Amino acid sequence: MWFSLLLFGVFSTLVSWLTAQAFVVSDPLCVKIKCGLAISRLSTLLSVFTQFQASMSEPVLKYLDSALTQLKDIKTKWPDRIDQQIKRIEMLYNELLLNTDATDEADQELSVTSQYLFENALSETKSLLDELSSEHRQVHSSISRCGKEIERNFHADLSGIIRNQKDIEEDEANSARVNKLIFDYLNSVGKVDVAECLRKEANVQPEHELNAEEVRGVMEAYRDGDFLHAINWIEVKFPKKLDLLFELHQQHVIQMLVAGKKSEALQYVRSQMASFNWQFGQRLAFLSGAIVSPSDHPRYAILRQKSLNLQVEHALARLLSGTFSHLSEILDTGIRTVPSLIRLRQIMAARQEQLFVADELPVEIPIEKHVHSTFTCPILKIQSTDNNPPMRLACGHVISRDALNKLAQNSRQIRLKCPYCPMESSASDAKRVYF
Repeated sequence: MWFSLLLFGVFSTLVSWLTAQAFVVSDPLCVKIKCGLAISRLSTLLSVFTQFQASMSEPVLKYLDSALTQLKDIKTKWPDRIDQQIKRIEMLYNELLLNTDATDEADQELSVTSQYLFENALSETKSLLDELSSEHRQVHSSISRCGKEIERNFHADLSGIIRNQKDIEEDEANSARVNKLIFDYLNSVGKVDVAECLRKEANVQPEHELNAEEVRGVMEAYRDGDFLHAINWIEVKFPKKLDLLFELHQQHVIQMLVAGKKSEALQYVRSQMASFNWQFGQRLAFLSGAIVSPSDHPRYAILRQKSLNLQVEHALARLLSGTFSHLSEILDTGIRTVPSLIRLRQIMAARQEQLFVADELPVEIPIEKHVHSTFTCPILKIQSTDNNPPMRLACGHVISRDALNKLAQNSRQIRLKCPYCPMESSASDAKRVYF
């Protein structure tokens, strides 16, 4: 809607001036200034759309790409055409109205030829505006489709998809935990200045004091391409961190290869990285192969990927700060889980069924890192829950509580026999196991 108002402002400025000033003396310079401001606002709008594009999902991007293409076409095509038309009107205005012999405004009259020229200019301007209006309607249609796709793909109401949902806004304890989680994450990626700002504003209590100046110095040097500063710091502070040291040496060698300094890179590997051969022999051989091979060899393209440099940066930041945060894994799991739960909620609501029937997610979410251990009963072949926890028998074997109760019911004696060994024990001797 606001984009429509922007373009409508351009149209109104041109039409109002051409209609009102065609036969009346006025200063046309203001029109050019207004049009220039409108085009400048259009350029700003394009940059906003480009930034917005990076965070959208695929269905929205399909329509957003079309809108962006049309906006870029307008930005490329129309400023010059509008400017040329304004200059033509200005020229007619100056020649036919200002450069007349009449001294009194009441005596200023247009000849038949002048009126024809003005009418022809107005007709061309109207055709120009009609064409611009037609393109605007197409852009407006694409932007409207983007809005509909956003409403269809992004759900504002996420209530009911998480059991025992935590309130992190009003609950002070939960808010403190979330702030601490974000604080640790910022430190673990080397954003110590941002973390310090959060600590002051949110009153976060760090687990240990951090030498912010030292961390900032090492991280800024690394981001500026000075890997030797980080190497020297680790060799003094953490000489046993050989894996990170190798990664830093490798980044320094890759930097020399990108700069075309193959001989210096080879000499550096021989003098500084020979001690890594016993532990990182294969990786060192791979790096040496990249040195002697052509720079554009596809086999060694992985060494030049920016993601590798970012991984080393995060590992260095975690070592410097002494913190590690699972925030990225939590967000990744949530991103994978929420869409499935939203779709399932719609199905369950239609059937008037509950989304959660146990202390587990109703759908399986594939995640790389499982942060909670699970136990599957070897007898009943089901996973344990809080109501059916794992129980350790006196002999050491572990079964579920339901299996233990069934064995106790089936036993004719007070003692029951372990299903996996000859040892007998009492059901009261079983202890709950916590993972």
